[in-house]
Parts: sequence; C-alpha cells; structure tokens
Amino acid sequence: MRNGFTRGLIMGSIIGASVSMVVNSDMMNGRSRRKMKKTGAELMRKSGSIIGDVIDLFR
Repeated sequence: MRNGFTRGLIMGSIIGASVSMVVNSDMMNGRSRRKMKKTGAELMRKSGSIIGDVIDLFR
C-alpha cells in the first residue's frame, strides 16, 4: 500500500509539472517537448524500483 501510494505521489507530481510546462507551450518547441517525454519515461523506469528500495530501508 505504501509503496504504491508513494510511487503514485511522485509520478503525479512529475506529471503535473510536465502538464503545466506543456500548457505554457510558448516556452517550449517540439524538440524540447520530445526530450522531456523521453527523460520522463527513463525516470519512471529507473525510479520505480529505487523508490521501493528506499522505502524498505526506512521501515
């Protein structure tokens, strides 16, 4: 339960920040938008197991 909640909280904050940046599209061009999507996907892959391990350490 905690692992899912924490992961959801972190992913939700990342998605919220991404959406707010996309809404302000005058800041971003197509290249930086694609780069941000790719970076976000890599972060989700890497952070999933790391977050679980860190939470287990604190228990």
